[in-house]
Formats: sequence, structure tokens, C-alpha cells
Amino acid sequence: DPLSTVREQCEQAEECVKARERLELCDARVSSRSQTEEECTEELFDFLHARDHCVSAASLLRLC
Repeated sequence: DPLSTVREQCEQAEECVKARERLELCDARVSSRSQTEEECTEELFDFLHARDHCVSAASLLRLC
């Protein structure tokens, strides 16, 4: 699937790597607590936004 390939490539971009690191830190923090109301929704959305932004730019370049 070409979309999966572009997503994987974009996940290696600096912005996506930083967003993934923040998501993983949040996940580790939440997982280490037995009772917490904290969720990592914001970090997940930040990562997905960074990746999708890269994917859309890469897709537009391929159309040209």
C-alpha cells in the first residue's frame, strides 16, 4: 500500500520523531501509575497531525 509506505517514511521525519517521543513518554508515565486520570490524547493527536501533514505534503509532491 503506497499510503503505508509514505506514512512509514514520514514517521522518520524529525517533527514526527519528536512527537512520537512525547507520546511514548506520556504512555510510560500513565502506564507506571495505578490510578490516574491522565490520558495521552493530546500527544497522540500531535503525532498524528505531524505525520498526516508530512503525508499530505509528500502526496502532493508525487502528483506533480
